[in-house]
Amino acid sequence: MKILSFGEILWDVFGNEKKIGGAPFNFAAHAARLGAESYMVSAVGLDDNGKDALAEVERLGIKRDYISVERRYATGVCNVTLENGKPAYELVRDVAYDHIPDTCPSGKFDALYMGTLAMRSPDSRRSFEKLLRYADRKEVFFDVNFRQNFYSRELVNSLMRETTILKISDEEIGFFGKRDTIQTCLSISAEYPKLKYICLTLGKDGAMVFDCRTKSVLFSDKPKGTVLSTVGAGDSFAAAFLVSLLSGKSVGECLDRAVILSDYVVGQLGAVPDYDPKGLFGD
Repeated sequence: MKILSFGEILWDVFGNEKKIGGAPFNFAAHAARLGAESYMVSAVGLDDNGKDALAEVERLGIKRDYISVERRYATGVCNVTLENGKPAYELVRDVAYDHIPDTCPSGKFDALYMGTLAMRSPDSRRSFEKLLRYADRKEVFFDVNFRQNFYSRELVNSLMRETTILKISDEEIGFFGKRDTIQTCLSISAEYPKLKYICLTLGKDGAMVFDCRTKSVLFSDKPKGTVLSTVGAGDSFAAAFLVSLLSGKSVGECLDRAVILSDYVVGQLGAVPDYDPKGLFGD
């Protein structure tokens, strides 16, 4: 299967230490680990961070055919500092992923993945809108990943109109309404007719999937292990659900696999730890 992800590649910088990240990057890396032919549409700078990012792209098995190297802009960075003992995040503006150039990927893709952060700039948003018009894909997976104030209702509504699979967290669903969870899912499915599934992560309580066509709900509360870091957990959930669905597995099995993988990831340090999918899922 072929999956195309659009969005940011960035480094989280903690003093003198840096870690590769960006939700679309993490998603693409997990999709590759799970056996998909995983491509990214993104941009890095012609700098050391860009060189290091491309090395990570290669190491993790992501196809770099549509990753641009920009001379005029630095590679994306999120500066992490502590304020009164709490982490504060500065998502540096006007970086390479804010200027992702137009690209017209060749061939057919089983799914297109998108988030909101890379749409904060007009250049990348225009490029994505063109990609939506011309990319041949079966599914459109929207992992909202709200970051600070880098999204708007108008942006979310425009992306939702193309979405077939939505992933949100229990912290994000309030954006769509203050009703109970099931009523909110019913409202979302009524407003956006292309939607097939809404995946809702529930933290320590597992996750659920709302089938927009049958109006049915599935829950998974697989046992949870020790939490060391939640970084990348949602991205691994998204990748496992989508890859499993495209592989022809039942929605219930897709949900269980997504929860199993995200549970594994929160027990490790790093957004994309090493793992054997067959061993993890008992295949």
